[in-house]
Amino acid sequence: MKMLRRIFAALALMTLATVAAAGAKKAPAPARVGGEALVIIDTDLGNDIDDALAMALAYKAESRGRLKVLAIGCHKASPTAADYARVVSDFYGHPEVEVGMSPNPVKEFSDYVDYTSVAKDYIQGDADGVEGHGEAGVYEDPVKIYRRVLAKAKPHSINFVSLGFGTTLARLLESGPDEISKLSGRELVAKKAGILSIMAGSYGIRKRAEYNVANDIPAMKKVFETWPGIIVQNPFEIGAAIVYPGSEVEKNLGYEGAQPVAEAYRIYKAMPYDRPSWDILSVAYVLEPGLFTVSEPGKITVDGEGYTNFSPDGKGNCYVLSATIDQPQAIREFIVDNIRK
Repeated sequence: MKMLRRIFAALALMTLATVAAAGAKKAPAPARVGGEALVIIDTDLGNDIDDALAMALAYKAESRGRLKVLAIGCHKASPTAADYARVVSDFYGHPEVEVGMSPNPVKEFSDYVDYTSVAKDYIQGDADGVEGHGEAGVYEDPVKIYRRVLAKAKPHSINFVSLGFGTTLARLLESGPDEISKLSGRELVAKKAGILSIMAGSYGIRKRAEYNVANDIPAMKKVFETWPGIIVQNPFEIGAAIVYPGSEVEKNLGYEGAQPVAEAYRIYKAMPYDRPSWDILSVAYVLEPGLFTVSEPGKITVDGEGYTNFSPDGKGNCYVLSATIDQPQAIREFIVDNIRK
């Protein structure tokens, strides 16, 4: 069975590579300020464990002076998602990071385990004595947080890392002038954003309405088709072929004592298991674009069923990631080395 999975993964990467093969270009560079990539993380925390691992990679990179997390926005209807994002941020030494919870979170259609319940093991009572801490309405709307971060930023300095649905990013684009800025959301993004590194879509041998797209098709359609900056798409097939090893979790990611990401991994599914690296790769791209093969520029559209389509276009703002047969091992080693303490 494992051999079959490896064969299918290899075939999927070969199929994906056809999207990038013709006219592959130099990878669009993430914006950096003083050597650091400044990022906003938009996530559907509450279903798969790869979001938590992606956060771990981001915060470990921050400890090395390569990245700085400015805000985390949650948009899945999970009652403890924002609590968990707060716990992970605090654990890695960054209580200053603003955490938001969407007022209209998406109730996704799958039956994944809500691993974010691990938050109860790290929060001592309700934060700041606020009853119901972590529920929508207690945390600030991520759109407000994103607008505030963008308004204060230098031009083209803020990278977005999207690890879930298009829900909040679409609302950001639709937002109008307010007390934070006289600019609309789309104008703020056009003026202040670097790249959008997004895990979404599929171009494999099997036609797939990928999970992050299918859960809010209108929102993802708006993001891909109206985002006024560079989009780097990390599709399903690469992460499916590059698995994060459960053996690292069995070593507690190199930490002693309670570790919220390792603990969530154990809760998510019965150990031992390896997990595809879908969301992790969107953070990895911001850190090391050269690890990936990048397509020529083009345009990405989303149809009514949730399928993504890429069309080469020299004036397009979208790029699709893929990996040659030799790249997955190097990407996997990079992720493992940079999450471990």
